Amino acid sequence: MEVIEPVDIRLSNDGKSLEIEWTDGHVTTTDLRTLRWNCPCAICSGEMGSKGLLSQVKELPDDEYILEGVQPVGRYALQLVWKSGHDSGIYTYELLRDLCQCPEHATS
Repeated sequence: MEVIEPVDIRLSNDGKSLEIEWTDGHVTTTDLRTLRWNCPCAICSGEMGSKGLLSQVKELPDDEYILEGVQPVGRYALQLVWKSGHDSGIYTYELLRDLCQCPEHATS
């Protein structure tokens, strides 16, 4: 089974979206606000029956939406580092593809 992995990761020209080109040729485009609001870490999403931070607030400070870095995690995920210092979210490749907002997925 072929593993679909990123071959190029970049911020959009306006700095508001993350664009990922994959080994299958698809390019996902996801705005940073969507990525931040879908952070899968325990602090943001909750764990063991406790609510996460994101379910308890309506807005985040501006620095929570500024992406400062992206680090690979094995061959299955990316760790996103936000200007606020938040960096505990491990975004699986599957999640990143599910969050895609490219024109192809916007119409489906």
